Amino acid sequence: MATVWTREQYVVGGGTGEIALIALSSKKLPDPLPVSRGRHGMPDEGDGANSVALVARDRADDPAWFTEQVVAPFAELIASDLGPQHAAAALNAAHAYVIEAQLEDPDDLGHVQAAWALAKCVCEEGADVVIDVYAARAHLGSDVADLSPDRSFDIMHEVTLFFDELPDGKLAAWSLGLRKFGRPDIVLLDVKPDDATEAALMLRDVAATLASGERIEPGDAVAGPDGQSFTAERFVAEDGSVVAVEGDAILLR
Repeated sequence: MATVWTREQYVVGGGTGEIALIALSSKKLPDPLPVSRGRHGMPDEGDGANSVALVARDRADDPAWFTEQVVAPFAELIASDLGPQHAAAALNAAHAYVIEAQLEDPDDLGHVQAAWALAKCVCEEGADVVIDVYAARAHLGSDVADLSPDRSFDIMHEVTLFFDELPDGKLAAWSLGLRKFGRPDIVLLDVKPDDATEAALMLRDVAATLASGERIEPGDAVAGPDGQSFTAERFVAEDGSVVAVEGDAILLR
């Protein structure tokens, strides 16, 4: 059995931790699935194992709905992350396995761990692609099947960093995936292109701090990796039209 992923800086009062994974498969998988706590990394402490659920969806039950609601929304993402061949295979998937977990203000990350344990099992049984919905990332099923069941928490496996150009030539940078930890995503605006690496490090470090349980509220001061000080504000979509975040987000100005 796996040791639960802890939150060493946990502060009470966060939001709901939510993770959603969609595994696409060309073949129907066993029911019930042969989930093993030891082999797949299901945590043996906390509420994580009891918070996760899996629902199977079959294309044959409603082909139009399956295409429009399950596959098509992620075709571009899969093509971007994994290439057109895998995107084409995903579009033709016959089965989808939706893995979700939710915990109110979680004091550990067992719900995230449990979701990936189920995904690992599903992929060992033959799923081709896994979509991490809130992090907007696609994984090869073979890579998920190869995840070590006793691995340590890795923030960059759970969060994706995005950059896009603003009308004035500067960059916007933001995270996706902090919803898993009951924390808002982080946005940086007016990043000079030469400072993109420093911005990525800033987002990574803040994301790791929030995953470990710390909270950032509007008005808080946040130190960057180079010692620069930022002030947290509530992000308003009109401030950065290219930024694609859902739900609450914090702008570091």
